Amino acid sequence: MLWGVFILAGLLALAVRYVWLAVRVWREPERAPDAALSLSTRIGIGGGWALTRGVVVLAAHWVFMAIAVIAATVGEGASGDGRPAEPWMVIALSGAAGVLSCWLLMVPIAIFNRPRFLVVPYLRDRRRL
Repeated sequence: MLWGVFILAGLLALAVRYVWLAVRVWREPERAPDAALSLSTRIGIGGGWALTRGVVVLAAHWVFMAIAVIAATVGEGASGDGRPAEPWMVIALSGAAGVLSCWLLMVPIAIFNRPRFLVVPYLRDRRRL
């Protein structure tokens, strides 16, 4: 039970961290290189710039992930019989659908910088992958 609390707290911390990062990158252009370095992957495709351009979608991904896991956990505990309670299951599935949609949105942002309203304004003209 205690590990579950730590996992839920970790998910909440990740959601808050990425929302804070998205706000800072969106407002302060000088933060973009640091964010790109921190978000860089080892595979080398696009570096961290693809994720930096879509940092809003990345933040939404972690928020939806936290919502899905917390709702599933609370729902299972609320029902008492080991089966998730109905409204909590709907919330958890909605959060999971949000995670999936964020994954699908990151591909066109990384490759084409589309949809433009989700790309950081000063990075909209940056070279694609």
